[in-house]
Amino acid sequence: MENLLIRATEQTAEVILDAKEGKISFSGVSIPEDSYTFFTPILRWIEQYNEKPQGKTTASFNIMYCNTSSSMYISEILRKLRKIKNATQEVEILWYYEEEDDDMRLLGEDFKRISQLNFKIISMPSVS
Repeated sequence: MENLLIRATEQTAEVILDAKEGKISFSGVSIPEDSYTFFTPILRWIEQYNEKPQGKTTASFNIMYCNTSSSMYISEILRKLRKIKNATQEVEILWYYEEEDDDMRLLGEDFKRISQLNFKIISMPSVS
């Protein structure tokens, strides 16, 4: 299975999907004009990865800001990752937020509660 790299833009996060290492990474801003077009290849990759996942999968989300449609797609990504966990594989989610950004912290807490995955919410110093 090939890895997938999507470079960051002003409206989209950098996405790194590495099957061999079992790593999924999102970093940056996620406010794509067309969320369906942006997230569809990511969801397809995860579906393929789910067929033969690594023993441990780590997904890290270091998103500074995301819109409602991105949140819906992140929720779908977490749902697909839960299928890996249900197949007795280890899945760890790392949710990073800037220490003063209560909105992103609360969003991470919501995803943690809803996903029922091994979810670590990690505060980072503010950039500004």
